[in-house]
Amino acid sequence: MYKFIKLTKVWFSISGFLMVISIIFISVFGLRLGIDYKGGTAIEFKSDNADTKDILADMLKEMSIDNYQYKDGGQGNGILKLPSISNDQHVQFSKLAIDKLTNYREISYDNVGPSIGKDLTNKSILAVILATVGIIIYIAIAFRRVPKPLSTWIFGVSAVVALIHDLLITIGFVSIIGFFFTWMEVDALFITAMLTIMGFSVHDTIVVYDRLRENFIHNPHQDINLTADESINQTLARSINTTLTVIIVLLALLLLGATSIQHFVLILVFGIFIGTYSSIFVATPVMILWHRSKLTNNKM
Repeated sequence: MYKFIKLTKVWFSISGFLMVISIIFISVFGLRLGIDYKGGTAIEFKSDNADTKDILADMLKEMSIDNYQYKDGGQGNGILKLPSISNDQHVQFSKLAIDKLTNYREISYDNVGPSIGKDLTNKSILAVILATVGIIIYIAIAFRRVPKPLSTWIFGVSAVVALIHDLLITIGFVSIIGFFFTWMEVDALFITAMLTIMGFSVHDTIVVYDRLRENFIHNPHQDINLTADESINQTLARSINTTLTVIIVLLALLLLGATSIQHFVLILVFGIFIGTYSSIFVATPVMILWHRSKLTNNKM
Protein backbone atom coordinates (compact mmCIF):
# COMPACT_ATOMS: atom_id res chain seq x y z
CA MET A 1 0.00 0.00 0.00
CA TYR A 2 1.35 3.41 -1.01
CA LYS A 3 1.58 5.91 1.87
CA PHE A 4 0.42 9.13 0.19
CA ILE A 5 -0.35 11.09 3.35
CA LYS A 6 3.23 10.63 4.55
CA LEU A 7 4.36 12.70 1.52
CA THR A 8 1.91 15.55 2.17
CA LYS A 9 4.74 18.11 2.28
CA VAL A 10 5.89 16.98 -1.17
CA TRP A 11 2.38 17.32 -2.68
CA PHE A 12 1.89 20.72 -1.05
CA SER A 13 5.30 21.88 -2.32
CA ILE A 14 4.41 20.89 -5.90
CA SER A 15 1.01 22.58 -5.64
CA GLY A 16 2.50 25.67 -4.01
CA PHE A 17 5.08 26.01 -6.77
CA LEU A 18 2.45 25.68 -9.52
CA MET A 19 0.16 28.19 -7.79
CA VAL A 20 2.97 30.75 -7.38
CA ILE A 21 3.98 30.38 -11.04
CA SER A 22 0.33 30.79 -12.04
CA ILE A 23 -0.10 33.95 -9.94
CA ILE A 24 3.09 35.44 -11.43
CA PHE A 25 2.01 34.80 -15.02
CA ILE A 26 -1.53 36.05 -14.41
CA SER A 27 -0.19 39.22 -12.74
CA VAL A 28 2.48 39.94 -15.36
CA PHE A 29 0.87 38.79 -18.62
CA GLY A 30 -2.83 38.71 -17.69
CA LEU A 31 -5.36 36.89 -19.85
CA ARG A 32 -6.09 37.31 -23.55
CA LEU A 33 -9.73 38.41 -23.47
CA GLY A 34 -12.06 37.47 -26.31
CA ILE A 35 -14.74 39.74 -27.71
CA ASP A 36 -17.27 38.21 -25.30
CA TYR A 37 -15.57 40.24 -22.57
CA LYS A 38 -13.75 43.17 -24.17
CA GLY A 39 -16.21 43.78 -27.02
CA GLY A 40 -15.67 43.50 -30.77
CA THR A 41 -17.07 41.98 -33.94
CA ALA A 42 -17.47 38.30 -34.85
CA ILE A 43 -18.28 37.23 -38.40
CA GLU A 44 -19.07 33.59 -39.07
CA PHE A 45 -19.03 32.63 -42.74
CA LYS A 46 -18.65 29.80 -45.23
CA SER A 47 -16.54 29.66 -48.39
CA ASP A 48 -14.95 27.09 -50.69
CA ASN A 49 -11.37 28.40 -50.64
CA ALA A 50 -8.48 26.35 -49.31
CA ASP A 51 -6.39 29.50 -48.64
CA THR A 52 -9.07 31.49 -46.83
CA LYS A 53 -6.68 32.65 -44.11
CA ASP A 54 -4.26 34.26 -46.59
CA ILE A 55 -7.07 35.91 -48.55
CA LEU A 56 -8.55 37.34 -45.36
CA ALA A 57 -5.14 38.73 -44.37
CA ASP A 58 -4.94 40.65 -47.67
CA MET A 59 -8.53 41.88 -47.32
CA LEU A 60 -8.07 43.17 -43.79
CA LYS A 61 -4.76 44.79 -44.72
CA GLU A 62 -6.60 46.65 -47.47
CA MET A 63 -9.13 47.80 -44.83
CA SER A 64 -6.27 48.88 -42.49
CA ILE A 65 -7.27 46.30 -39.86
CA ASP A 66 -4.31 44.44 -38.38
CA ASN A 67 -5.71 43.28 -35.04
CA TYR A 68 -7.85 40.22 -35.77
CA GLN A 69 -8.17 36.51 -35.15
CA TYR A 70 -9.33 33.82 -37.57
CA LYS A 71 -10.49 30.34 -36.61
CA ASP A 72 -11.06 27.59 -39.15
CA GLY A 73 -14.29 25.78 -38.27
CA GLY A 74 -13.77 23.00 -40.81
CA GLN A 75 -15.78 22.12 -43.95
CA GLY A 76 -15.40 25.64 -45.29
CA ASN A 77 -16.66 27.34 -42.13
CA GLY A 78 -14.67 30.13 -40.56
CA ILE A 79 -14.98 32.62 -37.68
CA LEU A 80 -13.32 36.02 -37.91
CA LYS A 81 -12.95 38.09 -34.73
CA LEU A 82 -11.80 41.70 -34.86
CA PRO A 83 -12.28 45.04 -33.07
CA SER A 84 -15.70 46.65 -33.39
CA ILE A 85 -16.33 47.81 -36.95
CA SER A 86 -18.93 50.22 -38.30
CA ASN A 87 -21.76 49.30 -40.67
CA ASP A 88 -19.82 50.89 -43.52
CA GLN A 89 -16.79 48.73 -42.75
CA HIS A 90 -19.02 45.67 -42.58
CA VAL A 91 -20.43 46.47 -46.02
CA GLN A 92 -16.90 47.01 -47.35
CA PHE A 93 -15.78 43.68 -45.88
CA SER A 94 -18.77 41.85 -47.39
CA LYS A 95 -18.05 43.26 -50.85
CA LEU A 96 -14.38 42.27 -50.68
CA ALA A 97 -15.30 38.81 -49.40
CA ILE A 98 -17.79 38.21 -52.20
CA ASP A 99 -15.18 39.29 -54.75
CA LYS A 100 -12.24 37.33 -53.37
CA LEU A 101 -13.73 34.28 -51.65
CA THR A 102 -15.44 31.57 -53.67
CA ASN A 103 -19.11 31.10 -52.79
CA TYR A 104 -18.82 33.40 -49.77
CA ARG A 105 -21.87 33.22 -47.48
CA GLU A 106 -22.17 35.12 -44.22
CA ILE A 107 -23.78 32.97 -41.54
CA SER A 108 -23.82 35.42 -38.65
CA TYR A 109 -22.60 38.88 -37.75
CA ASP A 110 -22.35 39.92 -34.09
CA ASN A 111 -21.16 43.20 -32.65
CA VAL A 112 -20.52 42.95 -28.90
CA GLY A 113 -20.25 46.21 -26.99
CA PRO A 114 -18.16 46.78 -23.81
CA SER A 115 -21.31 46.96 -21.66
CA ILE A 116 -22.34 43.46 -22.75
CA GLY A 117 -18.84 42.20 -22.01
CA LYS A 118 -18.98 43.71 -18.52
CA ASP A 119 -22.37 42.12 -17.87
CA LEU A 120 -21.04 38.72 -19.02
CA THR A 121 -18.02 39.12 -16.72
CA ASN A 122 -20.25 39.75 -13.71
CA LYS A 123 -22.47 36.78 -14.58
CA SER A 124 -19.42 34.54 -15.04
CA ILE A 125 -18.07 35.46 -11.60
CA LEU A 126 -21.51 34.93 -10.07
CA ALA A 127 -21.79 31.51 -11.75
CA VAL A 128 -18.48 30.36 -10.23
CA ILE A 129 -19.43 31.70 -6.77
CA LEU A 130 -22.85 30.01 -6.84
CA ALA A 131 -21.30 26.74 -8.01
CA THR A 132 -18.75 26.89 -5.18
CA VAL A 133 -21.38 27.58 -2.50
CA GLY A 134 -23.59 24.85 -3.94
CA ILE A 135 -20.72 22.36 -3.78
CA ILE A 136 -20.01 23.14 -0.10
CA ILE A 137 -23.69 22.76 0.83
CA TYR A 138 -24.10 19.58 -1.21
CA ILE A 139 -21.06 17.87 0.33
CA ALA A 140 -22.08 18.98 3.82
CA ILE A 141 -25.52 17.41 3.29
CA ALA A 142 -24.18 14.27 1.58
CA PHE A 143 -21.72 13.65 4.44
CA ARG A 144 -24.07 14.72 7.26
CA ARG A 145 -23.92 11.25 8.83
CA VAL A 146 -20.16 11.11 8.97
CA PRO A 147 -19.05 9.62 12.33
CA LYS A 148 -17.53 11.84 15.00
CA PRO A 149 -15.03 13.40 15.42
CA LEU A 150 -15.07 14.00 11.64
CA SER A 151 -17.02 17.11 10.56
CA THR A 152 -19.21 17.46 7.47
CA TRP A 153 -18.00 21.03 6.90
CA ILE A 154 -14.37 19.89 6.89
CA PHE A 155 -15.20 17.69 3.89
CA GLY A 156 -16.98 20.49 2.03
CA VAL A 157 -14.49 23.28 2.61
CA SER A 158 -11.49 21.00 1.90
CA ALA A 159 -13.04 20.09 -1.45
CA VAL A 160 -13.44 23.80 -2.26
CA VAL A 161 -9.80 24.45 -1.30
CA ALA A 162 -8.85 21.83 -3.89
CA LEU A 163 -11.18 23.53 -6.40
CA ILE A 164 -9.49 26.90 -5.88
CA HIS A 165 -6.16 25.13 -6.40
CA ASP A 166 -7.44 23.63 -9.70
CA LEU A 167 -8.93 26.85 -11.06
CA LEU A 168 -5.93 29.01 -10.18
CA ILE A 169 -3.42 26.66 -11.81
CA THR A 170 -5.65 26.20 -14.86
CA ILE A 171 -6.07 29.97 -15.27
CA GLY A 172 -2.29 30.30 -14.98
CA PHE A 173 -1.94 27.72 -17.76
CA VAL A 174 -4.36 29.72 -19.93
CA SER A 175 -2.31 32.87 -19.25
CA ILE A 176 0.93 31.15 -20.28
CA ILE A 177 -0.49 29.62 -23.47
CA GLY A 178 -2.34 32.84 -24.30
CA PHE A 179 0.92 34.78 -24.12
CA PHE A 180 2.40 32.67 -26.92
CA PHE A 181 -0.69 31.77 -28.98
CA THR A 182 -3.50 34.17 -29.95
CA TRP A 183 -6.11 31.40 -30.19
CA MET A 184 -6.02 30.82 -26.42
CA GLU A 185 -8.52 33.43 -25.30
CA VAL A 186 -10.98 33.94 -22.47
CA ASP A 187 -14.53 33.73 -23.79
CA ALA A 188 -17.84 32.04 -22.94
CA LEU A 189 -16.29 28.62 -23.68
CA PHE A 190 -13.56 29.38 -21.12
CA ILE A 191 -16.18 29.77 -18.37
CA THR A 192 -17.87 26.57 -19.57
CA ALA A 193 -14.53 24.78 -19.28
CA MET A 194 -13.96 26.15 -15.76
CA LEU A 195 -17.36 24.97 -14.54
CA THR A 196 -16.82 21.56 -16.18
CA ILE A 197 -13.45 21.21 -14.45
CA MET A 198 -15.07 22.12 -11.13
CA GLY A 199 -17.68 19.41 -11.58
CA PHE A 200 -15.16 16.76 -12.61
CA SER A 201 -12.77 17.62 -9.76
CA VAL A 202 -15.50 17.50 -7.10
CA HIS A 203 -16.79 14.22 -8.53
CA ASP A 204 -13.35 12.67 -8.14
CA THR A 205 -12.89 14.13 -4.64
CA ILE A 206 -16.25 12.82 -3.44
CA VAL A 207 -15.29 9.30 -4.52
CA VAL A 208 -12.21 9.42 -2.25
CA TYR A 209 -14.14 11.10 0.58
CA ASP A 210 -16.95 8.53 0.42
CA ARG A 211 -14.49 5.66 0.71
CA LEU A 212 -12.73 7.48 3.57
CA ARG A 213 -16.04 7.80 5.42
CA GLU A 214 -16.90 4.12 4.93
CA ASN A 215 -13.46 2.99 6.12
CA PHE A 216 -13.68 5.29 9.13
CA ILE A 217 -17.08 3.82 10.05
CA HIS A 218 -15.68 0.27 9.92
CA ASN A 219 -12.47 1.17 11.79
CA PRO A 220 -13.27 4.26 13.95
CA HIS A 221 -10.22 3.80 16.19
CA GLN A 222 -7.70 3.38 13.39
CA ASP A 223 -5.25 6.23 12.77
CA ILE A 224 -6.87 8.56 10.26
CA ASN A 225 -3.65 8.78 8.20
CA LEU A 226 -3.76 5.03 7.65
CA THR A 227 -7.48 5.19 6.86
CA ALA A 228 -6.83 7.95 4.33
CA ASP A 229 -4.03 5.97 2.67
CA GLU A 230 -6.27 2.92 2.41
CA SER A 231 -9.06 5.02 0.89
CA ILE A 232 -6.78 6.63 -1.70
CA ASN A 233 -5.27 3.27 -2.67
CA GLN A 234 -8.73 1.73 -3.04
CA THR A 235 -9.92 4.49 -5.38
CA LEU A 236 -6.65 5.29 -7.16
CA ALA A 237 -7.09 2.91 -10.09
CA ARG A 238 -10.66 4.11 -10.67
CA SER A 239 -9.61 7.77 -10.63
CA ILE A 240 -6.71 7.24 -13.02
CA ASN A 241 -8.72 5.06 -15.42
CA THR A 242 -11.62 7.52 -15.51
CA THR A 243 -9.29 10.46 -16.15
CA LEU A 244 -7.33 8.66 -18.86
CA THR A 245 -10.54 7.66 -20.64
CA VAL A 246 -11.77 11.26 -20.70
CA ILE A 247 -8.39 12.69 -21.71
CA ILE A 248 -8.00 10.20 -24.59
CA VAL A 249 -11.37 11.32 -25.98
CA LEU A 250 -10.46 14.99 -25.52
CA LEU A 251 -7.08 14.52 -27.21
CA ALA A 252 -8.80 12.95 -30.20
CA LEU A 253 -11.13 15.95 -30.31
CA LEU A 254 -8.16 18.30 -29.96
CA LEU A 255 -6.33 16.70 -32.89
CA LEU A 256 -9.30 16.11 -35.20
CA GLY A 257 -11.87 18.68 -34.09
CA ALA A 258 -12.47 22.20 -35.33
CA THR A 259 -9.97 24.90 -34.39
CA SER A 260 -12.83 27.04 -33.07
CA ILE A 261 -13.01 24.81 -29.95
CA GLN A 262 -9.29 24.05 -29.75
CA HIS A 263 -8.71 26.28 -26.72
CA PHE A 264 -11.78 24.88 -24.95
CA VAL A 265 -10.63 21.27 -25.33
CA LEU A 266 -7.03 22.05 -24.30
CA ILE A 267 -8.25 23.79 -21.14
CA LEU A 268 -10.37 20.76 -20.30
CA VAL A 269 -7.46 18.35 -20.81
CA PHE A 270 -5.19 20.33 -18.49
CA GLY A 271 -7.90 21.13 -15.94
CA ILE A 272 -9.15 17.56 -15.64
CA PHE A 273 -5.59 16.32 -15.14
CA ILE A 274 -5.00 18.88 -12.39
CA GLY A 275 -8.40 18.08 -10.89
CA THR A 276 -7.53 14.40 -10.59
CA TYR A 277 -4.19 15.29 -9.01
CA SER A 278 -5.82 17.59 -6.45
CA SER A 279 -8.56 15.14 -5.47
CA ILE A 280 -5.87 12.67 -4.43
CA PHE A 281 -2.94 14.80 -3.29
CA VAL A 282 -4.60 18.04 -2.12
CA ALA A 283 -8.22 17.57 -1.02
CA THR A 284 -7.62 14.57 1.23
CA PRO A 285 -4.37 15.84 2.87
CA VAL A 286 -6.02 19.23 3.54
CA MET A 287 -8.96 17.49 5.19
CA ILE A 288 -6.65 15.31 7.30
CA LEU A 289 -4.54 18.28 8.45
CA TRP A 290 -7.66 20.28 9.35
CA HIS A 291 -9.10 17.30 11.24
CA ARG A 292 -5.88 16.78 13.21
CA SER A 293 -5.64 20.51 13.96
CA LYS A 294 -9.21 20.48 15.26
CA LEU A 295 -8.48 17.48 17.52
CA THR A 296 -5.35 19.21 18.87
CA ASN A 297 -7.27 22.40 19.65
CA ASN A 298 -10.02 20.46 21.43
CA LYS A 299 -7.48 18.77 23.69
CA MET A 300 -5.90 22.09 24.70
